[in-house]
Amino acid sequence: MIPLICKHIREVLDAYDIFLFDIWGVIIEADQPCVRVVHTIATMIEQKRKVFFVTNAPRTAAFLQATLQSWGIPATEEMIISSGSVALSMLQNSAAEWGIPAPLVYHLGRASNNLIHDQPVAITHDIHAANLVLLTFFCEETEKEMLETVERTLAVIGQRNILTLCANPDLGLMRESTYRYCAGYFAEKIKQLGGKVVYAGKPYPKIFYKLLDQQPAVAKNRILMIGDTFDTDILGAYRVGIDSALVLTGNARKYYDPLSPLEQQLQQLTIAAMEKKMFPNFCIQLA
Repeated sequence: MIPLICKHIREVLDAYDIFLFDIWGVIIEADQPCVRVVHTIATMIEQKRKVFFVTNAPRTAAFLQATLQSWGIPATEEMIISSGSVALSMLQNSAAEWGIPAPLVYHLGRASNNLIHDQPVAITHDIHAANLVLLTFFCEETEKEMLETVERTLAVIGQRNILTLCANPDLGLMRESTYRYCAGYFAEKIKQLGGKVVYAGKPYPKIFYKLLDQQPAVAKNRILMIGDTFDTDILGAYRVGIDSALVLTGNARKYYDPLSPLEQQLQQLTIAAMEKKMFPNFCIQLA
């Protein structure tokens, strides 16, 4: 077994022409952006390196741009490719995507998520009237009553067998001492109940091709996806033929003992990669 190696991003700056960063788990953990990572990425942008953010966030690029800028990253909307923006594109082309020429959408998500506000999409608040569900919902594991309420809605979706568009394939993430269930978790529940689900976001190719189609002159081995999750970032990069690097933060932490030496952490991550059959090109440190 050859363990994964770890490189600092400084070592690979000239090996790649385009850098794709995940956001949650890479730039921010436990609701706190990592100042040193922010500085690294901001410096790369200032140096005119091609930086993009490819994230399973069911939000618009404008919303995420404001978030990144509030942390100190001078991102533009054009740099951001979110699962939310991919979902909107799919909704607006629902006839070609799924043979639904007149979607009537039930949004299963938090009221604060304005993904389809001001969009040319017909919306209903009656799950029994909808012919399509947009799923952006997340829930903390401690919100027991809300989880029970959502379970009842999921049962109706499963029984009606209407199509669900999941705008965040992530299953969940740690937030300080609690676990947050993301939309991907509830999508799995819908499938278990007999419902049909399609996904916008990593690891599915469509989100990557939003960028790749705009950069036809760049060789795929000159593009690096940097993320914290085997099942989305690493798998997604593999599926479209670009390189990937796993950070040691975010979801990657669940596979190793953080108190162990780096060499042992890399060995444990190598075991996880072998078990999942998902291999990053290397691990990476951004700070």
